[in-house]
Amino acid sequence: MRHFHLKALLAGFSCAVLFTGCSNPIYRQGNLTQGTFEIGVPDNFTGVGKELPNNSSIKGFSLSLNYTTKDEMKMKDVHNAELKESDIDPLVSDDDDYTIMSRTKIKDFRYKRNRFPVSFAFTHLFKSSNALSGGYSIGFDPGLYARVSGGINKEHFEVGAYFDLGLYDLGDVSFDYYECTTYTKSTGCTETSEVKHFKEKNVWQVRLGGGAYTSFYWNSFALSYSPMIYLPAIEQDFGFRTRVDLPFVLSQYIGASKWINNHWKVSLGATLLSSLYFNGGVYPTANTSLGYWF
Repeated sequence: MRHFHLKALLAGFSCAVLFTGCSNPIYRQGNLTQGTFEIGVPDNFTGVGKELPNNSSIKGFSLSLNYTTKDEMKMKDVHNAELKESDIDPLVSDDDDYTIMSRTKIKDFRYKRNRFPVSFAFTHLFKSSNALSGGYSIGFDPGLYARVSGGINKEHFEVGAYFDLGLYDLGDVSFDYYECTTYTKSTGCTETSEVKHFKEKNVWQVRLGGGAYTSFYWNSFALSYSPMIYLPAIEQDFGFRTRVDLPFVLSQYIGASKWINNHWKVSLGATLLSSLYFNGGVYPTANTSLGYWF
């Protein structure tokens, strides 16, 4: 009898820990029905825009003015990820694992662009004796970001690639969601909560991406193109978790720059956002910048 009571006590405690009361949603796993997420527009990298001497380095500060329209980017084929028992209970083995909530399509999903009107960056570039170049940047656009790059720098062109990590971006989120309240191993989720609405401003975000750049230059004038693929990642501090497979975004910068002298450089261009998930539309951000190099 004592052994039975011990088992019952342990079962009740496990239920309270894992399910927050057995009748409540499992670890607050939300399924979106519609949502809008504000994401950052990155500062694409275009190189230095001129030939650098071999075995040299150059540093620069740049100040940019940016203009972004308010149009929302409607996405298609965005889904809530599948929820399995192992996602909420790490002790479940693959053999015993089963699906609680299936992968489901979100009816209406949108991205809103967020690019602060003023952005700032510090860049350090260097070149070896065999035309190989590299460097790094630290900036604000509006959040803190870091970037490393590598490529080649020749007499009339440069080409390369870069890795971008955006930290501490801020964005607003607004979405409707529901949660699974009851499930069984044989049928999965059998009961759900009513649809709830969540809205919050200044949610922390990170950005992970990689891109390429190429510039052609002559007489201190350069034309540049820089595509970048990045994934916005929302830092979830909602009191529950969402399971959205956030879509990648393709950012393409096209612009021109002019070295006024050995220290000052001006540029003008535009960034276009697109995605395989976009439901039509063109989403530009205009940019002009002034840099001082030494």
